[in-house]
Amino acid sequence: MKKENEENNLTKEEMIKEEEKRKQRLFEIEKKLGRHNKDKEIKNKRNNKIMKYFALATNMVYILSMPILIMLGFYMLLKKYLFKTDQPIILVIFLILGAVSGYWSLIKQINNIK
Repeated sequence: MKKENEENNLTKEEMIKEEEKRKQRLFEIEKKLGRHNKDKEIKNKRNNKIMKYFALATNMVYILSMPILIMLGFYMLLKKYLFKTDQPIILVIFLILGAVSGYWSLIKQINNIK
């Protein structure tokens, strides 16, 4: 009875060792195939961050110009329906306000990139 238990323990130990060897061989094969390649993950993260910055750089023109154009349109509406004469100081104030809000939006978007 004692010998049978020892033989069972040995066979269980052997099975565990063979299972570990099989897992190790499987891991090595997968590593050769590139599934456990850390360099690729790091490169993808770097490329992803570069693409985010590139997208922000291409949208920068729109981010900066849209508030200025909206404020210019708002001034044109006020000039047409409210003002009797041209008000250049109001135009300058609206353009400066549009530029400040455009830069503020750009800074917020730059700070949100992680």
